[in-house]
Amino acid sequence: MQSLFRFQFSKALMLLAMLLLSLTVQAEIIQSTLDTRSYRQFELDNGLNVILVSDPDADKAAVSMNVGVGSNANPSDRPGLAHFLEHMLFLGTEKYPEAGSYQSFISSHGGSHNAFTAYENTNYFFSVEASVLPGALDRFAQFFIAPLFSPEYVDRERHAVESEFQAKRRDDSRRSFEASKQVLNPEHHYSRFAVGNLKTLSNTSDSEIRDALIRFYERYYSANLMTLAVLGTESLDTLEQQVRKDFAAVPNRNAKPFVDTAPLFEADRLPAQLNIETLRDTRQLSLSFPMPSYREYWQQKPLYYLSSLIGYEGKGSLLSYLKQAGLARGLSAYPALDLPDSAMLRIQVDLTEQGREQIDHVTASIFSFIELLRRDGIDPELYREEQQLAEVQFRFRDKLDPTHLVMQLSQAAGRYPTEYLLKGDYHLGEFDAELISRYLDRMTPDNLLLTLEGKGLKTEQIEPLYNTAYGIDTIATDRLQRWREPAVLDQLQVRGRNPFIASDFSLIDSANQTIPQEAWSEPGARLWYLPDSDFERPRADFYFTLLSPVANQGPEQALLASLYTRMVEDQLNETLYDASLAGLSANLYPHQRGISLRLSGFNDKQALLLEKILQALRQPSLEQARFDRIKRQLHEQLNNSLKDKPYNLAFDQLYTRLMRSWSTEQKLAKLESLSLSDLEKFYPLLLQPAELSLLAHGNLSRDQAIEMARSVRKQLQPNNSPWQAVPVEVVLLPKNEFLIGNLETEHHDSTALLYLQGPDESLKTRAATALINEIISTPFYTSLRTEKQFGYIVSSQFMPLRERAGVALVVQSPNTDPIRLHGEYKLFLQQMLEQLITMPQEELDRYRQSLLSRINQQDNDLRTRSDRLWREIDRGNHDFDTREQLSEITRELSRADLLQTMEQLLQRQLLIRSFGSSVEHEISSEAMQDSAERLDTLKQEQLGATLPYPGSGS
Repeated sequence: MQSLFRFQFSKALMLLAMLLLSLTVQAEIIQSTLDTRSYRQFELDNGLNVILVSDPDADKAAVSMNVGVGSNANPSDRPGLAHFLEHMLFLGTEKYPEAGSYQSFISSHGGSHNAFTAYENTNYFFSVEASVLPGALDRFAQFFIAPLFSPEYVDRERHAVESEFQAKRRDDSRRSFEASKQVLNPEHHYSRFAVGNLKTLSNTSDSEIRDALIRFYERYYSANLMTLAVLGTESLDTLEQQVRKDFAAVPNRNAKPFVDTAPLFEADRLPAQLNIETLRDTRQLSLSFPMPSYREYWQQKPLYYLSSLIGYEGKGSLLSYLKQAGLARGLSAYPALDLPDSAMLRIQVDLTEQGREQIDHVTASIFSFIELLRRDGIDPELYREEQQLAEVQFRFRDKLDPTHLVMQLSQAAGRYPTEYLLKGDYHLGEFDAELISRYLDRMTPDNLLLTLEGKGLKTEQIEPLYNTAYGIDTIATDRLQRWREPAVLDQLQVRGRNPFIASDFSLIDSANQTIPQEAWSEPGARLWYLPDSDFERPRADFYFTLLSPVANQGPEQALLASLYTRMVEDQLNETLYDASLAGLSANLYPHQRGISLRLSGFNDKQALLLEKILQALRQPSLEQARFDRIKRQLHEQLNNSLKDKPYNLAFDQLYTRLMRSWSTEQKLAKLESLSLSDLEKFYPLLLQPAELSLLAHGNLSRDQAIEMARSVRKQLQPNNSPWQAVPVEVVLLPKNEFLIGNLETEHHDSTALLYLQGPDESLKTRAATALINEIISTPFYTSLRTEKQFGYIVSSQFMPLRERAGVALVVQSPNTDPIRLHGEYKLFLQQMLEQLITMPQEELDRYRQSLLSRINQQDNDLRTRSDRLWREIDRGNHDFDTREQLSEITRELSRADLLQTMEQLLQRQLLIRSFGSSVEHEISSEAMQDSAERLDTLKQEQLGATLPYPGSGS
């Protein structure tokens, strides 16, 4: 009787507890009115903060764990330890000990995964087929419960971190970042090396690196410093139940977050000038102003407001003045540093050669604009416009990709109250003139770090990690005085009202139409039209492409097409910037068959912007000074692209070898001789005769779309002389003839890119090739990166060139020559061929389903769908059903189909390789024989391309 009473009493207490729990007031997350997802925030008993998102319509689930520790907490004798720990968590747990099991599970279920280590936090994230979220969550949770830190992988993964370090040693952004730390207070942890390498992660007489890893993990990887965000198709209650089951065991060590008590700059360190020698041809001037932290003012966003005014590019802007004076090509302003104890606002100017010679005048112009802000810029009307734009952007925000959403939520939890997890970035509170003035008052010459990056600068020191030459100088009093009292520049003004801000957000009555239909045509021109019936936002995408026989006849024509579009965009820069602030973007670009424009955003003022662009295309302002500046900029970009990472250069050569495109060297050889007169003669030929294709998709009526199409036709094709464009062709590699292309780089690393080409352009070959890559991609990564440690950059990619399918295997390695890498590729491919024969049908079907989930991934927003439909128009499929056809074929693929396709892929191979400076000269010189002349001949015979590839000997 007593036991029954105790049971009933306990039951009553439990019901009371549940009732009290249900009555607990939870903060409600503010959502856009168009956001149909459901959200919940709560805390587990162990202190783990959890944010759940239920989306029954999602085809992918996604998860992000944010840990509130990063490189800030690295021990002084272990730079890079936090980053190394991030690597190690992927390499086995007590419950799932196999090093590649997590990666294999995610990739074989249509997912992807990654992580990053920042200064204050480390973020782990993945996406996966929604149906397997429980299995993925279970595996993921073990990272934070019982990782193995297996000794053999601790030693191996040190080399992966070293490879990552070596891969970016010639990256100017990384080199400049590390050099810029030399001016900071060495006691502040932000000044320290964060990546790590073999030296910093080695065992020492005092400490084993594995022991240091475990100590760091046990000190900081605590539930009370973690935020988990989970998006799934299940209800919030079901998701909560799953999370409680999987993550309750994450230990709460009551860890205290790392706090840096040292000031970012030592007293009397500023003002100063920092010179940084770059590898690329560049001229960057930066003015950086240290400031107090602004995190507590997240509602007023004072640095965001100031950056918006300084970085404005419209009429009367600082950039417009500097451009007209021939001193700058670009300008940006942004919060460059946002730490708990300090912040920094930076103004960065992309200088011309003339601007490089006049950096003091450029700097004085910037301070002149800052004085103008003090006088006219702290304006409640301008602030209200920012509020209005932010509110509209949040109200009509597109449905975020699941991975991006959970990453945003897991990190926002440390910045914003729960209510503002979604809206925090878009929220502007009450205008506070005094607050903005306090931050603006920090923007003085006496609180300035002036940084100049480029070639031929005065330097006296070498940053040892990246071998970067730099110099730190005081700034002379006379220079400071000039900037303290800058001249008034009448050309400058604080921005006015934006003419492109949308006011009409009404939605059209959309017809029951699922694919684009031909709405209008004239000889040589055709408009495809699809009103939006799914996304319910007052936005539209209006695309057109002008296909011309002269667009890509040779490198000269390709260059002139690029110069033409750049001249037009530069001419329209003030207009396009205003439009972009108002949520209306325009992307004008050249390509292999002509030029294209993609106009996207709020439809209200879209036709107005289109007219301005068309007028500039028909009557461009071809001034000599503008032409010289843009030509010089193009030359620098081409020249700098030769200094890219080896694996990127390998892909560039692959495209050049197999398609009707021109190498960087070919373009550089022709660019110097091109004149403004050449451009004046060329652009009318580009516009006519031509073939015009257009797509209108979204919140545009049929009549509006037709009127816009007619306007394009009238402006760009006035003489009605159409031309039928020819498809883009790809070189078909000869059967059973192994071909090699060599490239030379100044990089330390070597690289080997092996391209396996499909025999035809059928959808069956495309589906089979994609499924083969689905099967081999994770084993390739695990074998060559995790197990054999050939490099940090390792991947197998499904790589169609136009409609011809292919697979690309690539490794960039600091320690292995491409001859050995190619041997490893051959061995791996043979093993995979054998595995395909014996693979259980259940496993094969799992990979098939994974591929199907990728093929059929939902369009989360209007732009994504427009881009997919535009690709269908480009390939000439006016049934718009390539995705459906691929899905049907993929479901029917047999093992025999895969084996046949694998054998066919192995019959057509092209190896692009670079030996790098790490390889013995004797090895590389002995092996430099290649197939350049043969590749040139194939390209000429099949595509009619006559110019040999540089270095081919032709």
